[in-house]
Amino acid sequence: MKLTQLMTLTFAAPAIAGTTHWDFSENTNGGNVHWVSPTAVDPNAYQYEYQFEITYVAVDIIFLGQIIGPNNVTDQIDPELLFGTGIENGPTPIVFMNEPLEADADSDGDIDVAAGFFMQLNTEGRGQFDVTNVFLGDVYVDTGWPFGWQYVDIDRIYMEGYMDITPISNPCPADVNGDGLVNVSDVLAVIGNWGGIGEGDVNGDNIVNVTDLLEVVSAWGNCAA
Repeated sequence: MKLTQLMTLTFAAPAIAGTTHWDFSENTNGGNVHWVSPTAVDPNAYQYEYQFEITYVAVDIIFLGQIIGPNNVTDQIDPELLFGTGIENGPTPIVFMNEPLEADADSDGDIDVAAGFFMQLNTEGRGQFDVTNVFLGDVYVDTGWPFGWQYVDIDRIYMEGYMDITPISNPCPADVNGDGLVNVSDVLAVIGNWGGIGEGDVNGDNIVNVTDLLEVVSAWGNCAA
């Protein structure tokens, strides 16, 4: 490969920053959960490669005034709702998950525990995990001699997991619409979001203005050239 070709590929390829990893471990006895990561990534990256997983879901039950648990019910939940991966265009916020999760812990056909799960990269570039509309019902279990099988109340639900975020920078920020060319379409995109943030913010200063317009004009042509 010629040196000029190698240089072209280098400048045209998106730059990938390091991956940020966040773990979360939360529990609730019926109230909402709101978790925000202690650190942040660049909220104005070109794209974000992400992976999240809820690795553990468990419940406590109450029997004769005693708390028994945690009892692992992760395998009772659809695996497709526990794991996600992909690449999304920036800037933030980016929603990774907004789904109800539910489990039939005793396999009797009735839902015993359920909640709404929301996961995103928020406007500040921080991971966010929310649990709402928590339902804790009862579960049919073998309590042993002398009581045998009994319905017992679920007292608490536990959730553990992680989020991995890799920001990807734009190799040609003046190409606002991402078609590989810097031309009148990009000028119109900048003008269309004038005074705003996000699309058209070529220099990443969180406002679309004349500076961004000038950068588009100065980069006119083919981004790969």
